[in-house]
Amino acid sequence: MLGIMTRSLRLYGLIVPMVVAATSLLFSNHGAFETLAVFGSAMILFIHGLKYQMRRYVVAAAAIVNLGMFALWNSISISDPQFYLVPVGLTVIGLVELLRRDIHVKAHEPLRYVGALAILVSPCFAILGGSWLHMMSLMILSVIVILIAIGLRLRALIHTGTAFLLIDLVAMVIRSSIDNPGMLWITGLLVGAAVIALAAVCERNREQLLSRIRVLSSELATWH
Repeated sequence: MLGIMTRSLRLYGLIVPMVVAATSLLFSNHGAFETLAVFGSAMILFIHGLKYQMRRYVVAAAAIVNLGMFALWNSISISDPQFYLVPVGLTVIGLVELLRRDIHVKAHEPLRYVGALAILVSPCFAILGGSWLHMMSLMILSVIVILIAIGLRLRALIHTGTAFLLIDLVAMVIRSSIDNPGMLWITGLLVGAAVIALAAVCERNREQLLSRIRVLSSELATWH
C-alpha cells in the first residue's frame, strides 16, 4: 500500500511541473511569475532526472528552460539571435557532459561543435553589418568558450573558440580600416614589428619553448 502511494505521489509530483510549465508557456503573458514557474518546473524535473539517472527528465528540463527563455525574449520584443542561440549552445554542451555515458562516443565531438557554433555564430549576423557591439560580444563569447574548454578539458571547444577569436580580431581590424583608412597601415606595421619581436624571443628561448610545447601537446592529448 505504501509503495503504491509513493509511486502515485512521485508521478503526481512530476506531472504537475509539466502541466505548470506547459500552461505558463502556452496561455500566459510570460511575466515574472510565469517565468519563475517555468524555471521552477524545469528545476524539479532536472533534479529528479539526476537523482534517479533518468536522462529523459534532464533533457525535458533543458527543453523547458530554453522554451521559457524564448517566450520571455519574444514577449519583451528581443530579436537578437544571441539571446536565443547562446542558451541553446550552452544547453547542448552541458547535456553532452551530463549524459556522456548515454550518448554514443562518436557523437560527443560533433555535438560539442554544434553547441560551440550555436554560441559563436549568433553575433556574426550583425557583425556583417559592421556592429562594434557584436564584435565585442563575439570576443567575450569566444573567451567564455575557451574557458569552458579549459575547465572541461575539451579540445573541440578550444579549437572553435580560438578560431572565432582570431576571426573577430581580423574583423575589428578590417572595420577599423574602413572607418579610418590610416588604421590599416598602422596595424600592419604593429603586426609586423610584433612578429619580428616574437621570432627573436622564440629563437633566444628555443629549447625552453620546445619543452613547453611538448608538455602542452602531451596535456592536450589527454583531453576529450
